[in-house]
Amino acid sequence: MAIWRNLVHRPKTRVHRTAGLPSWRLSVVLLVLVLVSGCAGGVRYQSWPGLLESDGTLYAASLEHIQALNSETGKVYWSFPSDEEKDAGPFYSAPALAPDVADNGLLVVAGFKSQTVYGLALGASPAERPDELWRFQGAAGQYVGTGTVAGDLFIIGNGDGTVYALSLEDGAKVWEYATEDRVWAKPLVIDDRVYVASLDHFLYVLDLNSGAELWRFEAEGSISATPLFAGGDVWIGDFASKLYQIDLKAQDAVWTFEANDWLWATPIESDGILYFADVGGNVYALNISDHTMVWDAPASVGDVVHGRPALSPDGDLLYVAGFERGGVHAIDTVTGNVRSSWGTVQESPGRLPGDLVTDGKRLYSMPIMVPARVQSFNLVSGDLLWTAPPAE
Repeated sequence: MAIWRNLVHRPKTRVHRTAGLPSWRLSVVLLVLVLVSGCAGGVRYQSWPGLLESDGTLYAASLEHIQALNSETGKVYWSFPSDEEKDAGPFYSAPALAPDVADNGLLVVAGFKSQTVYGLALGASPAERPDELWRFQGAAGQYVGTGTVAGDLFIIGNGDGTVYALSLEDGAKVWEYATEDRVWAKPLVIDDRVYVASLDHFLYVLDLNSGAELWRFEAEGSISATPLFAGGDVWIGDFASKLYQIDLKAQDAVWTFEANDWLWATPIESDGILYFADVGGNVYALNISDHTMVWDAPASVGDVVHGRPALSPDGDLLYVAGFERGGVHAIDTVTGNVRSSWGTVQESPGRLPGDLVTDGKRLYSMPIMVPARVQSFNLVSGDLLWTAPPAE
């Protein structure tokens, strides 16, 4: 269990509390860490699914395949790889799209077990199966986090602790940067800077063109969340339950908030309000201009939360996925109340470790441990619209 030692018992950790985290929640977190790290022999792979929506097409990464689906109906257009190449999966990293590469865009996906990044040239229509344009096999660990498209580069962190910048044209390595632990977070690119969070407790700031380190910020705990740029600052949470507001000029935290439990999921921001959840199921709404809380108390969804939430198009509802019970919850953004009338009760919902995605028309989630790989909900009512594959 080397990864657990890294997260909790590394000497540089000043604070990493487990007090107040009920044993059942702690066991769920540990289980996910075991599955992701691959350190438990004989454990069946589970997916940490990722989803991308673009122009009416969903690109879903789950278990052994990357699939393209019609976002309105759930019809599967194609799957990658072919049945003869099942060793490419499972996929934990969400697909990334480079729309200006190749004739019809390039879909970049990273395989967990294969330790390979694939560049897939998309067809003229969503239903056309893509051609593999290139692959990169230079990493020594698994890909868990999603990569970022920035100009002519694809930037992604790996379980070997290294950040790789690849050419979108041919997959060649342009530069690499080594951290001291696994990188699960999606890199954030602002202008010519790359912000990369690592489980080694550091947020690294790199030069986009060369990969050279410019400066770094040390958090109190490991960081799995993607940094968020909002209000001119970078915001990031860690496993010491701290949310940091980092001033890019000062290159340091100028404000810190302590949540009730670990901050695993990436926050979202809308109209100056930062929404974020801790693993204990507490959901917060923070006014970033004056550091006041919008709600009298955090909302509670009564479940472990790992995935990034989503907002309705009008900003009235915040959607949060519960990991262990597999339910999606809708929270009124004005009052912080969970809407009991929203949602579809499913007999066997599975679990929801990944991020929620909305295209402004529907909400999408990717459950695990059930036959359904992708499911679509009505944004207003929470009615289940379709599943892929369809329910029997």
